[in-house]
Amino acid sequence: MINDLDSQKTITKSMLSTDDFDLSSQQASIIDAANEMVATISHDERILFVNHAGRNLLAISQDHNLASEPLYVEDFHSVEVYALLKDHVFPSIIQQRKTWKGDIEFKDLNNQSIPVNLSVIPHMDEHGKVAWITGIARDLREQNALEIQQRLAKRVFDNTIEGIFVTDAFSKILQVNRAFCEITGYSASDVLGNTPKILQSKHHDSSFYEALWNQVNKTGTWQGEIWNRRKDGSAYLQWLSINCLNNKQGEIEYYVAVFHDLSELRAREAQIDFLVNHDPLTELGNRKQLIDRLKYSIQSNIHRNKKIAVIKVDLGEIQLINDSLGHAFCDRLIQQAASRLKTIVSDQNLLVRLAADEFGVLVADIKNAIDISRLVFELKSSLQLPFQIDNENLYMNPSLGIAFYPDDTTSFDDLLRFARIALQQAKSDGRNTFCFYNSDMSHQARDRLLLEQALREAIASNGLSLNFQPKVQLETGEVFASEVLVRWNHLTQGFISPSVFIPIAERSGLIADLGRWVMEETCRYLAEIKQSGLTILPVAINLSVHELEGSGFAKHLMKYVNDYDLEPSLFEFEVTETGLISREEMVIESLKQLREAGFRVALDDFGTGYSSLSYLRKLPLTTLKIDRAFVSDITDDKVAASIVRTVITLAESLGLEVIAEGVETKEQQSILLKLGCTKAQGYFFYKPLDSLEFRKLINH
Repeated sequence: MINDLDSQKTITKSMLSTDDFDLSSQQASIIDAANEMVATISHDERILFVNHAGRNLLAISQDHNLASEPLYVEDFHSVEVYALLKDHVFPSIIQQRKTWKGDIEFKDLNNQSIPVNLSVIPHMDEHGKVAWITGIARDLREQNALEIQQRLAKRVFDNTIEGIFVTDAFSKILQVNRAFCEITGYSASDVLGNTPKILQSKHHDSSFYEALWNQVNKTGTWQGEIWNRRKDGSAYLQWLSINCLNNKQGEIEYYVAVFHDLSELRAREAQIDFLVNHDPLTELGNRKQLIDRLKYSIQSNIHRNKKIAVIKVDLGEIQLINDSLGHAFCDRLIQQAASRLKTIVSDQNLLVRLAADEFGVLVADIKNAIDISRLVFELKSSLQLPFQIDNENLYMNPSLGIAFYPDDTTSFDDLLRFARIALQQAKSDGRNTFCFYNSDMSHQARDRLLLEQALREAIASNGLSLNFQPKVQLETGEVFASEVLVRWNHLTQGFISPSVFIPIAERSGLIADLGRWVMEETCRYLAEIKQSGLTILPVAINLSVHELEGSGFAKHLMKYVNDYDLEPSLFEFEVTETGLISREEMVIESLKQLREAGFRVALDDFGTGYSSLSYLRKLPLTTLKIDRAFVSDITDDKVAASIVRTVITLAESLGLEVIAEGVETKEQQSILLKLGCTKAQGYFFYKPLDSLEFRKLINH
């Protein structure tokens, strides 16, 4: 290693030769015990001595004789490193007589590179000249590996997408990484020295955190979903893992928490789930969603005996529009159609897009076909209105097909197929129509729908009429009041019973319009009688509980009374017992408002429901009507007679008027009088009279 240039000959001559160098056994033992390499080098770069640690480091066997099998500095370095030592390091040491220190790379006898920290120490003779050199080397491989690991760990800590924070045993935050700051919005200076409580949201109670830390301290770890709070105050869901780091005594020294924000993950999951179950153009559900929902509805409906309907809707003419105006134009049309259908299909039902111009509707809880036919009619009518796109008015010819579970099939596959068959039939019938898979049901539903439409027109165009059934004093037959009955004489079907069209009015929502028509027409009729100088007799008008559910019902009725200059005491409103039971709480308040306004209230069909004294006590009644079923049986049924007697006694004790309905014979009249009933109505006295006949009656 020592430069043999002419300028250095004097120096090298002063160094010991191999024969001159001797190391006592005591010194050798001490040096061999060292953990670092110790080697002595002669003036000709020959290794005179190397300890056990050095031999291990350089892959020199322990029994290798350096005297007989010499090794040189050059044997343990690359060309570049050897040149550095020979040309710079050793000359500097010899000239300046100072120790040199630095990191350098050795190469052992197996040609493996070894990084070391090397100290080169010059030894002087009695003349002050360098006699030999000792090299002390510390193996840096383990340290370098540890430093690499530390640098890697720091890089991972700083660059991982998970937020990390470390606390001491007292939960004081000692360190956070960059992701922590990005996720939470807090800088390191905001949180260092604080506890993780700074991150807490209000989504968890104290018992949640108590259980969390109990598990951490018991098992050394906890992981799970937790809601935490960002610096801006917003709460977010994260997956958090907490682990304990213990010291040698087994005591907790640090807590390490790793978390990642689940918000984006959940958003991506939601987006994927949306794409799996939805149509991207309209954002409606797709075929998969319809099938899944249909399977669930059928499975959950097995023991509930409710009907399920599948409706398939075809826009019609879509291919022609697509070919003539292009895909983009057609897409906008489909989006408009979807928007219209969404306004009609309730949230309880399901609307999906099945194909290019085909939609599907699932209705999972229906009572009868007329309900579906009404919905189908709305869907069809909506799609028949013009679509305006870029100043173009486009008209569609929609067709709809309907199939029912379990009427048509109990298989969801067949239900979809049957709806498709019904749709094809609607197309074959010329479009702009709908068909049920069951043709009989289809005809019935169409008839009911036509009847509903006709009723709507009859109410609007005064196509209904009023009849009046007189109420009489049982003993004398004197007329003291009447019950108003609405009649409908259809232009083509003739007389249609109220038992048919009243339920249609209730299901279709027409009952309120019908009730208003009856009230106004009755008031108009009574005002005419008043103007003619005749005595106005009180009237009873039947109310549907659906009407009573409207807010401000009593005020609404008073408007008609005031408009025609009448007194509210002239009007008695009859409600059925069976109707009240299902909506008792809703309608009692409306009945109280009627009484407070001065109207009378009668309970019709009394005794046919679930009457009780507590029930009667709640109702603001003025009259009880004994149902015709009891009246018709009193002549040969002692139980019926006993019930009538009890009703009469009960009414008297409650201060209520009693009227028996359905009196048809002299015998019934006599028994009712004996039982204490003084008022009645029925065919024995009068059948319902039209307005002219009733006017003649009260004119006598």
